[in-house]
Amino acid sequence: MSNATRVSRLIAVAALALGIAFLMGMASPLSAQSLGDRALVTFDRPVEVPGKVLPPGSYMFKSVDNNELVQIFSANEKQLFATVLVVPGDRPAQNLNVDCFVQLNKTRADAPQEVESFFLPGRSTGYQFVYPAAPQARRPRG
Repeated sequence: MSNATRVSRLIAVAALALGIAFLMGMASPLSAQSLGDRALVTFDRPVEVPGKVLPPGSYMFKSVDNNELVQIFSANEKQLFATVLVVPGDRPAQNLNVDCFVQLNKTRADAPQEVESFFLPGRSTGYQFVYPAAPQARRPRG
């Protein structure tokens, strides 16, 4: 086997390992338990939803208003933290058999990860969170 072939294989194995580590890291900061049209989600680090940064802890995610909104409450549902506009989103194929699934977006290292979408068990369509456009994108071009 030539050195070029060995280097190519090493690069392919390293890329695969990094990809797997990245995907595992995206799902690791939370656990979730489904309760019908809602789910109890626990984050072990801060996360961001549109308009709010949630500290580590447990939150009840509830679908409301004909599945156009998701409300995020404290675990005991006594405090409302956010009401988020959502659009339908397709569940990633690799997570179809997972009970409840929350997808996070990778952000800057110094910022909390954004909750991208939330899926209830047995449903291939979930709730994709709608974030406002970045301030730079909203400025008129002159």
